[in-house]
Amino acid sequence: MEHMRWLGQLRRLVFSREGGGTLLMAACTAVALGVVPDILEQWTRQPWVFLVVFVAALLLVLTGWVLQRPRGLGVVVSLYPADRTQASRVLALKNASRRTHGATLVVDSALLWPGEVSVQGRSDVVDFVARLVDAQIEELRASGNTEPEIALYVLAHLQDAFLLGRRLADDVQTSLVVMHLSQAAGRSVVPGVVLGSGLRDPLGAQQRARVGRLLPVYRAEEPALVAIPEAPGQQRHRIAVIVRLASAASMVDDARHVAATGQVSYGPEHHTGYRLPDTGPAGGQGPCGAYLVIDAGDAYLPDDPSLNAAVTTYIWERWQAARRQWAQHLGGTTAVEGLLFFHGPLPVVLALGWLAARDRLTLVHHDLRLVQGAPPSATAGP
Repeated sequence: MEHMRWLGQLRRLVFSREGGGTLLMAACTAVALGVVPDILEQWTRQPWVFLVVFVAALLLVLTGWVLQRPRGLGVVVSLYPADRTQASRVLALKNASRRTHGATLVVDSALLWPGEVSVQGRSDVVDFVARLVDAQIEELRASGNTEPEIALYVLAHLQDAFLLGRRLADDVQTSLVVMHLSQAAGRSVVPGVVLGSGLRDPLGAQQRARVGRLLPVYRAEEPALVAIPEAPGQQRHRIAVIVRLASAASMVDDARHVAATGQVSYGPEHHTGYRLPDTGPAGGQGPCGAYLVIDAGDAYLPDDPSLNAAVTTYIWERWQAARRQWAQHLGGTTAVEGLLFFHGPLPVVLALGWLAARDRLTLVHHDLRLVQGAPPSATAGP
């Protein structure tokens, strides 16, 4: 019985990706170093034959290295509650991670927390997810000599993705890629954006031109900060940053209405779907002091990680400039806060959270159930 178990283990090793790659490297190294050439001398003296065998052996050594090299960690994170999780989308992300990486960590809130998470518990869930990722990364570091490659496969509300990006900014990784399900290519999983220090670098002329082509309204100049007339109860220290990077016809108008009036509905029959922080579903906090609109129109962004990174940096730069401008307008004694109204790709909003980890910027959640007239459960967070 022990003999059969040993043979089974050996067979699995030989036919595994890593074991097969190691054997291929060993055999082809022997070819390249001269074992097989000694045998070839018994058959032919043509120099070109030895050269062809030598080059082929080197290529096969490289192939073996590719097969057995560490493939990093894929982290599949689904933060949707059980009643709104799309199992097929989660499965697509799991399969993509397992095809690409040597290890896959799956964190599904629908299984860990069967009920919908409360407002107070939302940040705790995100922190728990980040701690799991940290622990897995440390284990990979301890078992290898190189920094592991990490890829995130995330399904979440935009607010949760923003919070996750903010939390991940506390951990410096050399390579952290955010993957997502492509809007243009069906259910294919593609790279969205790379979280790294390059996001904080000022945009070059070529990058700024690419972003400008997506924002037809602002090709001539940067979007301007618009002051809202003073009104009772106004939160003058707050500015609204309204960003539309995907098709949503009324998104900008609705967000501008919330920013200018402090009310999340036009009337009893028309809710915008937005839920301002620290308020109930029908609450308001008074108008903001000003708003900034960055609008790419109805087209979805192409699947281009470098373009996503440039757009993320551009939004962050505009927020920083608007914050400084409004602080100067108020006299420089009041800390300016931002409310982010966002509709666009999840990798971009996660990267914005990563960039704005130390900023007073809060993403305003949009709940489609409010728009449709179906109030969310009492435990539903914004």
